[in-house]
Amino acid sequence: MFDLDRVSIIAIASGSILFFLRRSLRYMRYFQQEEYYPDRFTRWWLEKRAFDSRGTVVAITAGLATLGVAELNLPLSLPISIVAAAILGIIAFREEDPCKVGKLTLKMTQRVTRIYRVALVIYTIAILLVAAGFFHSATPVAVGWFWLVQIIFFQTTFAWLIAANGILWPGEKRIQDGFMQEAKTILGKVDPYVIGISGSYGKTSTKSILAKILECVEPTFWPPGSINTPMGITREIRERLVPEHHYAVIEMAAYKRGSVARLCNLTPPKAGIITAIGLMHLDRFGSLENIYLSKTELPQAVPQDGILVCNGDNEGARRVWGEFKKRITLLYGLELDKGHLDCWMTDIQPSESGTHFTVHWEGKEYKGFTKMLGKPMLSNILAAFTMACALGYDPEYILAAIYNLEPEKHRLNLVKNGDGVLLDDSYNSNPTGFKAALEVLEAIPGGRKILVTPGMIELGELQEEENSKIAKEAAGVCDLVAVVGDTNRKALVEGLRQGGIKEEQLLQFENRDSALSYLKENRKEGDVVLIENDLPDLYEAAVRF
Repeated sequence: MFDLDRVSIIAIASGSILFFLRRSLRYMRYFQQEEYYPDRFTRWWLEKRAFDSRGTVVAITAGLATLGVAELNLPLSLPISIVAAAILGIIAFREEDPCKVGKLTLKMTQRVTRIYRVALVIYTIAILLVAAGFFHSATPVAVGWFWLVQIIFFQTTFAWLIAANGILWPGEKRIQDGFMQEAKTILGKVDPYVIGISGSYGKTSTKSILAKILECVEPTFWPPGSINTPMGITREIRERLVPEHHYAVIEMAAYKRGSVARLCNLTPPKAGIITAIGLMHLDRFGSLENIYLSKTELPQAVPQDGILVCNGDNEGARRVWGEFKKRITLLYGLELDKGHLDCWMTDIQPSESGTHFTVHWEGKEYKGFTKMLGKPMLSNILAAFTMACALGYDPEYILAAIYNLEPEKHRLNLVKNGDGVLLDDSYNSNPTGFKAALEVLEAIPGGRKILVTPGMIELGELQEEENSKIAKEAAGVCDLVAVVGDTNRKALVEGLRQGGIKEEQLLQFENRDSALSYLKENRKEGDVVLIENDLPDLYEAAVRF
């Protein structure tokens, strides 16, 4: 019996390690989406109640069964342990593959691989140390208790990843610092004219528009998509920046004070654009003033003989314009009633094909057209136009380049859907952008006006209020609203009801796919559908472990 109980301990430890091999990768997908921030990952684990159930049920069942047969003096601890360990193995190998499942799949980067391997090592060491204690005095009762101890291991799978990340961080930082220094050296040799873009929203679109305008006249470097972090930009510089590049347009994201300053140190700007300073990421910064101080790290880095372009429609950006004067400091905007503007837009006429407008610059009027829709996108176009003009380029030439620009995917771009229309604004959302998207939805001719949304996130203590407020506005525009997920469900539903929407016009779905599937099956002629925001799995997915 003594030896058989030791075999049981070995079986339990083996099953536990095998279970961790697969289960930890599922947690790793969410850790990666939280950008390896331990506090945010832990908060997600608690809020989503992403606790283990399958492994725990096996451990409880096996543990209590073993203790039960020990009381009866039945020699069944080994069969129970072998069967239970085998079940753990089956569960492990039937786990979904996080590299293939979800909106954002797990990317097995070198960093992920390192964290995973170290987590596996320390988990294995911990299991073996505990097992050694039970192994020394193995009895059926000890086997039962060892099974129950596994509950702690299974429930803390996420914590082993955090621990591994912490162990690796000093070395990870040395690697990152080395890559960043290499990127700085390359940038110093090429010496492009760097234009930094920062703001709470509008950065990615403004970067893309400006870069494509400048590319028409000079070779221009810009990181694609929404690459806006130090390591993302570092990788792009190391792989793509070449001596021919005359301009470099860099999007600078901020998740805490010092983020933009770090990017300015990596890519010292000679000019800068502040698109807006608002509520986005309020939960990370804690206050609007902290957001403002973070965004001002860009104008502080722009030299006195440089160029600073700010959004005059936005109070925070206008404040930057007043506090950080450069050789050329300009305001652009769509709203003349907010005060002085150096460049502004009037006669805005949206249609299904795009938007006609008039730009006012240095006492002259210029007629323009873009295939893009919505005031936020027009504001981004105006930011790029103003900067290009400040760099000395002909306004007519700039507008010709704008005319040929294609809308960015998932940023309020219009797609014909049979006899109806789909407005895809799923990239992200904020109060200003959401309101503008509703205005476009209302203006597009067609049948039913339908909104599909999970609401807005990362608005801190104002999230519920802002979602309720915009939902109230949506109720006055939409014939049908599909609320997706549970992150903002309560606020959205309350706002819609306050706005007077009827119950039969309000639909609720667990995820976006089920909402779109319903609309496809129940579509009517001429439906105009707005998809406003699309949350990652962190917020939308109902996780079950």
